Amino acid sequence: MDDTRALLIQRRSYNDPDLLEEFKALAQTAGYEVIGVFNIVSPPSAKYGIRKGKVEEIKTWIEIEEPDIVFFSPELKSSQIFRLMEAWEVEVRDRTQLILEIFDRHAQTPQAKLQIEQARLKYELPFERHQIRLRLQKEHTGDRPTTDQVGVGEDLVTLRITQLRRRIARISSKLEKISEAHQLMRKKRVSEGFLEVALAGYTNAGKSTLHDALTGSEVEIADELFTTLGTKSSSLDIPGRKIVLTDSVGFISNLPPSLLQAFNTTLMQITESDVIVLVIDGSDTLDEITRKVDVCRETFTQVGATGIPIIYALNKIDLLDDDAVEERITLLDGVNGEIIPISAMSGTNLDLLVDAIERNLPRVENYSITLPYCDDSMSVISWLHEVGVILHEEYKPDQIRVTVTLSPADARRLLKVAPECEISPL
Repeated sequence: MDDTRALLIQRRSYNDPDLLEEFKALAQTAGYEVIGVFNIVSPPSAKYGIRKGKVEEIKTWIEIEEPDIVFFSPELKSSQIFRLMEAWEVEVRDRTQLILEIFDRHAQTPQAKLQIEQARLKYELPFERHQIRLRLQKEHTGDRPTTDQVGVGEDLVTLRITQLRRRIARISSKLEKISEAHQLMRKKRVSEGFLEVALAGYTNAGKSTLHDALTGSEVEIADELFTTLGTKSSSLDIPGRKIVLTDSVGFISNLPPSLLQAFNTTLMQITESDVIVLVIDGSDTLDEITRKVDVCRETFTQVGATGIPIIYALNKIDLLDDDAVEERITLLDGVNGEIIPISAMSGTNLDLLVDAIERNLPRVENYSITLPYCDDSMSVISWLHEVGVILHEEYKPDQIRVTVTLSPADARRLLKVAPECEISPL
């Protein structure tokens, strides 16, 4: 793959941000050698996506430089891709297909592999229809196929599309079962008193490095986009609390709805968390930080992660001087949440980040609990050790007295499972 030479073409309107560097990073992450770029600022064209004059200019460049493939950003219609392939006589793919290729390369879990296949099939349905029809037309000897030939061709198109839709349906069924299993696991964690903290952020912001630094887990870490496509959950050590810290897939601008939908099961980890740590690449420019934070917050809204406390972890401050760090903190000053400058790589201020996480977790209180001395009460004591922090235990012939730190939710749950107990906040 590293020997595959790619030409990148970005078409953007006058007011759109220039994402050419990000586009190049996507291509390089997929293993392509970028040998040329065209940054076209103009309105879109219906036939090719770009004006015919530009098509001719790029055709000349392709004839001289001979790239193996052309990637186009943003998305193209299937008809536009095939017209460009005919005009340039080279393979053409769009940005969404490039992202899918990266996803496929980095997928590790069965869930991620199924989600990627589902997204690819959904996205490529119209391309399959268009490609089969073109192939059939080329196989016919006349300028236009006969009525019988058209009928046979349509039957083949319908058969292929039906096969793809059946595969999509089977994948959806498997993903539903995986989602149900995840829900059962989450319910078990909740019943055992665990809270969930989600690491989120733009791709390549340093989430996996931070997850590793906070938990000691072995998450894949690389200076590439989308190295995390499944979710990785590990225990975060906060005295008196049971915390699961989850690393999630990175966000990216203009992610097609089909890809966002495909990763719905993964993103559910964010929507169901108690606290979100939004990891920001502090080494970016101020404009890039603003753009990426906006993309992340828009994605939170899209997936329904609203009303959850957000901590803004300004990462990679080891690459900045003090003035630059202050400048970025000032830039983020208007966000609704704490801003903690950190370096996941060097461990700087990670203690402050953990303190901020603890402050934003659902509150806990100390309770005095009195239980009758019996076998059932011993089971309750065992459960209290699992979900809370026992501060004091006193055993008498007829009763057990316990001082324990609990969340209000667990205190209410205790009254349901052991209605004979006496409980009061301290």
